[in-house]
Amino acid sequence: MKVEYLTIGKIARPQGNKGEVIVNIETDFPSRFFDADFLLVKTENQTLKLKVLNARNHKGRVVIKFEGYNSINDAETLRDAEIIIPESEKKEEEDYFYYHQLEGLDVESVDGEEVGRVNSVIVIDGQNDVLEVKDKDGRDILIPFVKDICVDVDLEEGLIKVNMPDGLKEANFVKEKTKKRHYGKKTQKKDKE
Repeated sequence: MKVEYLTIGKIARPQGNKGEVIVNIETDFPSRFFDADFLLVKTENQTLKLKVLNARNHKGRVVIKFEGYNSINDAETLRDAEIIIPESEKKEEEDYFYYHQLEGLDVESVDGEEVGRVNSVIVIDGQNDVLEVKDKDGRDILIPFVKDICVDVDLEEGLIKVNMPDGLKEANFVKEKTKKRHYGKKTQKKDKE
């Protein structure tokens, strides 16, 4: 059976000149970085099991020192690598979902009106995640993924129930040019638990 993996962080760059790397957190459970003796690091060519010597917080990110990485040149080889976990290690908590689980779900209002289907999840650093929903006319609608609006997510039924305030749907129709300029890249998978 093939093991599926989920990304919990992405190595942005070396930090300092002693082999440390700075990691962008892509999990709601950053304690994973501090509790781990080893982490799986997926580079472009291979997946490495690296021993964690030290991990610390740094301005909303994590700085990690791996065994065997002792210079800025060593750390540079890990730039853009992903820190991954087997999907079997995901934390099962009722109010958390992985982004890939939300993509493709139907969206309807609490009154039963069809809104559309989740095309992707947009991650905006320091803000709430946003569902990009394509309606039946092919227009994109941005819906904040917050409990007050997305009141029920039923993965078995493949449905998200939304309670959208008056005018939110119309106000959040997106023009393609605006979406790219303001919302950055889309995340395909995140350890969103």
